[in-house]
Amino acid sequence: MIAGILAAAFAVGVAGMLFVTRRADPPPAMPQIPAPSQAIRLPAPPVAPPPYPVVPAPPGASVGVPPTTAVSEPASIRPTAKEGSPGVRRPGRQAPNPAPASSVPAPEDPAAAGVAPPPAPVERIDPVLEKFNAGVAALNRGDAEGASLLLREVTASSPGLVEGWNALGLALLRQKRLDEADAVFSRVLSLSPRYPPGLLNAGLLRLAQGRIEEGAALFSRAADLSPGALAPRVNLAVAQARLGNFGQAEETLLAAGRRFPGHPDVLYHLGTVYDRAGNRAQGVEAYTAFLAASAGSRPLVEERVRARLREWRDSP
Repeated sequence: MIAGILAAAFAVGVAGMLFVTRRADPPPAMPQIPAPSQAIRLPAPPVAPPPYPVVPAPPGASVGVPPTTAVSEPASIRPTAKEGSPGVRRPGRQAPNPAPASSVPAPEDPAAAGVAPPPAPVERIDPVLEKFNAGVAALNRGDAEGASLLLREVTASSPGLVEGWNALGLALLRQKRLDEADAVFSRVLSLSPRYPPGLLNAGLLRLAQGRIEEGAALFSRAADLSPGALAPRVNLAVAQARLGNFGQAEETLLAAGRRFPGHPDVLYHLGTVYDRAGNRAQGVEAYTAFLAASAGSRPLVEERVRARLREWRDSP
């Protein structure tokens, strides 16, 4: 039952981004950005400003594959007739008991006699997968409470399904039920200590709890385990900036920019790091590059960035 469930690594996914705020005159906050694939598109977790999170995906699929609503078993293969089976004639040999002239041999192809072929096998939906996907869909439309109810049923029936626990933890995080989410993510990491979405979401929880150093450690582990993912690196930079380590945050984002050149999220967060560090010139450069890369895809954020640039231009 569990083996039939598909998984998407990031995602669900998905990925979670936190946005850097200033201690005074906060820079524009970045709203949730739609996930590129996805599997589970979720509203922001209960951290301010909101991130975009990592979404759990059913196990068994490659990274970036969105979960499907059902998994069908392979179509059954009709057995081929063996030599000597009724209705199969070997060329060049006469049947030992030829049929009487009055008898009519049965056609080998049912369609030739107007007989409908047997129906195709009916796809069977795995009930755990069905409920999991329903919970994921609820998270996508912002119904964290409904998602948590469905996902509790999933974890009750499949207590070893790490993706189910991860999705449940994210739903609880969205509801700001931090203690419950903490217990759930502890279960996730006990089941799979090297599961990147669980590490990332547990990191988001730590930031919500104010446990910034622990969150940074979790993001760093998630980044090491998922070299093709952007979210752990950006969140690591966010945590570093919250700790006042602006140089480390800049280095983390520049490295992410080399791996994901021209990505708007990297440019935006780089601008906020420069903004908080008081480096106006580089902040203007990063924010301007963000506006060019975003190109209207994030209108609310872009307007806030423009407002910040106007503020800098109008101030001495």
